[in-house]
Amino acid sequence: MTDPIRVLHVDDEPAFLTLTREFLDRELDAVEVETTTSAAAALDRLDAVDPDCLVSDYQMPEMDGLELLDAVRDRRPELPFILFTGHGSEQIASNAISAGVTDYLQKGSANEQFQLLANRIRNAVEAYRTQAAFEESERMFSTLISNLPGMVYRCRNAPEWPMEFVSQGCLDLTGYQPSQLERGEVVWGEEILHPDDQESAWEVVQDAVDNLESFEVTYRIRRRDGAVRWMWEQGRGVYGDDGELIALEGFMTDVTERVRYERRLDALNEVLGKLLETADRHECAWVAVEAACDSLEFPIASVRLYDQETDDLEPVAVTDATADGLEERLAFPGENGPAWHAYTTGEVQWYPDVVSESVTVESHADIRSLLVLPLGRYGALALASPTPDDFSETDHNLARILAANLQSALDRANRERMVRDREHELREQNARLEEFTNIVSHDLRNPLSVVRGQLELARETGDGEHFDRAEVSLTRIEDLVSDMLTLAKQGMVVGETEALYLEVVVRRAWEAVEAEGAELTVASDLGLVADQSRLQQLLENLFRNSVEHGTDHDAATDGVALTVGVLDDAAGFYVADDGPGIPAAEREHVFDPGFSTEEQGTGFGLAIVQQIATAHGWSVALTEGDDGGVRFEFTDVELAE
Repeated sequence: MTDPIRVLHVDDEPAFLTLTREFLDRELDAVEVETTTSAAAALDRLDAVDPDCLVSDYQMPEMDGLELLDAVRDRRPELPFILFTGHGSEQIASNAISAGVTDYLQKGSANEQFQLLANRIRNAVEAYRTQAAFEESERMFSTLISNLPGMVYRCRNAPEWPMEFVSQGCLDLTGYQPSQLERGEVVWGEEILHPDDQESAWEVVQDAVDNLESFEVTYRIRRRDGAVRWMWEQGRGVYGDDGELIALEGFMTDVTERVRYERRLDALNEVLGKLLETADRHECAWVAVEAACDSLEFPIASVRLYDQETDDLEPVAVTDATADGLEERLAFPGENGPAWHAYTTGEVQWYPDVVSESVTVESHADIRSLLVLPLGRYGALALASPTPDDFSETDHNLARILAANLQSALDRANRERMVRDREHELREQNARLEEFTNIVSHDLRNPLSVVRGQLELARETGDGEHFDRAEVSLTRIEDLVSDMLTLAKQGMVVGETEALYLEVVVRRAWEAVEAEGAELTVASDLGLVADQSRLQQLLENLFRNSVEHGTDHDAATDGVALTVGVLDDAAGFYVADDGPGIPAAEREHVFDPGFSTEEQGTGFGLAIVQQIATAHGWSVALTEGDDGGVRFEFTDVELAE
């Protein structure tokens, strides 16, 4: 023994107490002897001395040794008690043994009696300490098992896993009392272990047993209340001296939250992959909302993106269940709302209970918990639940990961949108350049032809009137060049509009067209509001189109007759000719850029007509004229007062 033996010796003879101490000091390696001369004093000293053994005389005044034994047993039932008396008898010995004395020994003058006493004390204390240590070990083991977050078990190796021992943790884990499993009233492998996992769990355990290894297995159980929970189990086989498997012993604990977290994390990784493949910001928002509800298991989710025009956070994606119950404003609007605070401060807004915290949430959904995460300059991600304080630390972490990746996806989508916008702008610029080139070749050709023809006539006749007409065409060319430069920069737009007389613009357009042999009639005048240059360009193209395409070269008369008049049933005017017309199958294509019925035609004359009309806000339609030919009708024209 490493610790000294503490002995409390009671005897009414002080000299005998001294003698006994001397012998015990000599016979025992380490001993501490406390002495008292009365039983009452011994009881008073019992707690202070805390002896490993009490040695007592039998016959003492006021209280004898057996009476002292009864008193000690009431306070220290397991304490070794040796009756060491000089008044021994068989009756006293019998009474002492019946009373539960540890040992009985008579006094004597020979050294052998003291040696015997020392030996009896040593043996009694060893047994006492061994038992105490065993009980403490069992107590610690029991405490350990009871404090484990799970269940310790011992079972037979059979598919039903019949239990021989189950710790108290079984009740919290499964809802069943340990005794129900130990008695076989509830069979683990049939009534608790999930049917879909029974075969796989058996295979894992048997593989480990066959290789004399420990095993680890994760599976599902069905609790008594019907809930399905995930278990993690670790155990090993117990083998006899002959190597035969006797039983399985192990420990299992509930890992449902860990499995749920791992699965949510895996789902989140899949969502992040989808976000990397999504180029549209609204699609990114929908991916995030669907992931928050379907994969991360948040009850309610929405994404609000900042709209510069309205200076507000507009809802672009929201949980289906929430959308069903919301009206114009899907959730969390307002400059003082949670989403706005998160967006403007860049800080996460967490409200465990919006009711107790008096947080204004304009939503028809039943919301108690609210977590709003900023998305940088783009907006906010809002996650909510009808249950107060519903989001764990894990929920917060997953929400932050989702928000950070959504913000990155919005960054990428914004950059790609800028690239697409730039590419679209370049395509439009190229289209305008091509359009400009075609229009230049088309619209400048006629006035240049007029100039060339007039100069040729001037050389032949010397008449100055031809120079005047050539100068008018040159002026028209200058106007067209100026307008076309504007067109190349801005597209087909109208400039400043003014009140005009249609007949005046018609006459100017007719003078700019090489229309020898053709006739023009203005059936009635009309006051309208338009861009004079654009309107003249429109009329020139119509006149030139009729002259070039409306003349029947095989007929006796080459000239085509054109008429400009006012519509009877709408605000507008028409331009008609009596030429051969346009086949009905081709009429729907005449306004397409590049379409022409003539091999030498550019196909842009009527396309320009439609563009100028559209730029004014007019509608243009092609029909058959009263005298055959074609008739162009322009409606929705703003009339001059």
